Formats: sequence, C-alpha cells, structure tokens
Amino acid sequence: MREIDASDAKLIMRFDKPVRSAQGMAVYGDLVFQLFHTGQCAVFDLNSRKEAPLAFFPLGSANAGDPTDDYINHANQCMFSDAHRNGNPLPLLYVTAGYGIGANDEGYYYHCAVEDIRLQYDDKGAVIGGGSTCVQTIRYQDGPMEGLPWKQPCWGCPAWFVDNRERYIYMFSARYRTTEAFKHLYAENEYIITRFPLPDPLKGGAVRFGPQDILDQFTAPFDIPFTQGGMIAGNKLFYTFGLGDSRYPDGLRVYDLDQKRLCARADLSHTVFGREEIESCSFWRGQLICNTNAKPQGGFYNLGSLWAELTGDGA
Repeated sequence: MREIDASDAKLIMRFDKPVRSAQGMAVYGDLVFQLFHTGQCAVFDLNSRKEAPLAFFPLGSANAGDPTDDYINHANQCMFSDAHRNGNPLPLLYVTAGYGIGANDEGYYYHCAVEDIRLQYDDKGAVIGGGSTCVQTIRYQDGPMEGLPWKQPCWGCPAWFVDNRERYIYMFSARYRTTEAFKHLYAENEYIITRFPLPDPLKGGAVRFGPQDILDQFTAPFDIPFTQGGMIAGNKLFYTFGLGDSRYPDGLRVYDLDQKRLCARADLSHTVFGREEIESCSFWRGQLICNTNAKPQGGFYNLGSLWAELTGDGA
C-alpha cells in the first residue's frame, strides 16, 4: 500500500459558480468542464485562469426534478471517453446522473448519461458558448444472483467510470451508504467495483445491465466515508472522498483495476484545500488536479508530487 504525501498541493485558480452546488469535473486539453447540480455545465480555461465561465449550458440529461426529485441530475461524477461522435473534436462525456436512493422500473435512479458536448467558438478560436445532447443512457437493475459469483453490486447510488484502455465501464458503489447515518454498519461496509462491457455509444439508446452482464468484480476496504467523484487513468481508478470537515475529512483512494485492489491512498485533510468540500479529480498536463465546492467560489487545485508517486513502480 502506497501512502501518498499531498502536502504540496497548490491552488490553480478560483472559479465562479453560476449554480450553488459544484459537482463532477473533467479536463480536456486546457479546458475544465465543471458540472453543477441539476446537470448544468460551465467551461473554464486553466491557461487564462479567468474566474467567469467561457460557456454555461445545460446537459442533454439536465433535470431539476421531473417528475420527482429522484430524477434530478446531481451530476456527481463525469469523465471523458475517447469516442467522438459525428466529427466532434470533443469526445463523449460520461456523466453520473440521478439523485434518488433507489430504483424505478428501469433501474437505479443513479445512472450514466453519455453526453455529446458541442462548443461554439468566435473567429479567433475562443470558446463563447456550447450545448449538449444526451446520446445514450446506461442503467443497472437488480436481478437474481443465484448461480453467479458476484455480490449485489449496489445500494442505490453508484458512480460510473469509462475505461478507455480496455473498453469497459465500471460501476463504483458500496455495500451500504457511506454517511454517518449508517455508522453502525461501517464495520460491515465495503466498496464494490463492478465491470461491464462498454456499450457502443454511437448506437445510442437506453442500455440496461443486470447481474448476468457483470464481467468481473472486486471489493475494497471501507476505510474512508462519503464518496465524491473521480476518473480512470491507465489501469487505475482515482476516487475522492469527504466534505472537508472533522466528520468527513478529504481523502483520495486509488484502485488498481488489473490487480483488483486498493493500491494507494492520501489524506488530504491537512492540505491547502483540506477544509473545502472536494468533489472530483482529473488530469491536466500530467498532473492530478481536483475541484472543490467552496463558498463563494469553487477551486481547482494541483496535487503536486502526487502524480509522480502514483505512477512510480510500486503504485
């Protein structure tokens, strides 16, 4: 197990929040695609570090509570694939949507919405707007597990990760909820990482997985509460945790998808952003960066030496 020292984390920039609750985040080139509760997207430039968004628009999967709050797009997690639709230079974005703890007839409210974001540019090539279309949805629905070697992989609030290297999609969940309301179950809890085949996003439509579609699965220790968001890079899944307070300190866990184990962890509670609610992480110029839902502005932080340590031999 590699213990990561992230004490040299640094603020890259503050960003304005057009919507109060900043959530999932992904980087493409020098642009940050920052999502907000209900499924709004703001685009920021890490080069110019302009605090106001270059563009702000709803995702195709945006939902503010229709027909009930269960269907709100919390936009809690997102990451880019390497698939491009109809010549779009920007690849498809995989977003964890949904808000309700539970399921309807189609599967869990927390599902994956595949978004085709189209940016608008001025005559100098600067981003001035954008829009998005949801081209595919992916859901998990509980079913009979008899005769299968898997555990029921979800308590109702999974996060979705696209594996561009091996062409899989992963569902990250836990045996029980990861909040203090379930503290009496902490000793029995565990994280469950489940692999499915990656549906062809260019075929679109609604995809529904069940236990019979699971390709592989492993569990990891429940050693930190309050899941947030992350991404897959190479053969590792990076995941952030915490609210930035004493109940839920900020932290990072890294899971090796080939060796099927927790391979690295970092306590982020004593870093420069340790009192802010961490939300997600991505990579920019070879550096691991994270976003926070601070008040009144959010923040993008560079975790410094973390990248070098995580890619060292033993990670």
